Amino acid sequence: MYVLDIKDSIIMNVVIIGAGNVGTHFARALKSANIPVLQVVSRTMKSAVELASELGCSFATDYQDINPHGDIYILCVSDDSISSIVRQLPIQDKLVVHTSGSVGIKVFYDYATNYGCIYPLQSFSKFKDLNYAEIPVFVEANTEENQQILIDLMKQITPHVQVLSSQQRAIIHLCGVLVNNFSNHLCTLAEMMMKDNQLQFELLKPLLKETYEKMLKYSPYISQTGPAVRNDEIILQRHRDLLADNPDVLNIYNAMTESIKKTHSENK
Repeated sequence: MYVLDIKDSIIMNVVIIGAGNVGTHFARALKSANIPVLQVVSRTMKSAVELASELGCSFATDYQDINPHGDIYILCVSDDSISSIVRQLPIQDKLVVHTSGSVGIKVFYDYATNYGCIYPLQSFSKFKDLNYAEIPVFVEANTEENQQILIDLMKQITPHVQVLSSQQRAIIHLCGVLVNNFSNHLCTLAEMMMKDNQLQFELLKPLLKETYEKMLKYSPYISQTGPAVRNDEIILQRHRDLLADNPDVLNIYNAMTESIKKTHSENK
């Protein structure tokens, strides 16, 4: 089996495939750590050129034009496109990884000899800078040698590197969606409702700040407050009346209310 020979050095030549939110942040983090990015590969010329210009490297929009001299190829692409893309990569036995939290590494089994995953547990947006040293990264690979390569590579970016199985990574990805994507959507609904009633979303920001600071310091379970945990049916019904003309949000409100009631009644 082909094994990357990095000897005493952990400097590797990287090819980034995908120039969206994750690919852009990954590339910037590698550049900050002085890890060479040889090439950016993207389906769209605009995103490929923009990111490659920022990094000072080459770019390609066709997988057949990929640089064959990379040590590791990082797929920063949508989950459902991983298997189709890896089939097109002329990289022979090079190490190829994806960055998905919900896709197992067996997706590479029939198409690659050396493969794995690098999953950063964070929400990525191109417009928002991040402190990579605070981001936990979870790795997995098909061999111990490849796994150590990924550990060594990512420890140049963050000290928070941990090995997780595909199943463990799927669970933490699910939980990440609950605390990040779902809570952000609830804030979006609140923002829209505030705007519809000539109120500024900024009025809620001190409450949001206190809520998350409390959860970071204490358990979210013991931090739960509100009419649902108190079982205050008078207030709950007033809220339902206010949402009578907004059935989609009313359904969410009722589901969340019942979940809070059940969770806290079962553990009293």
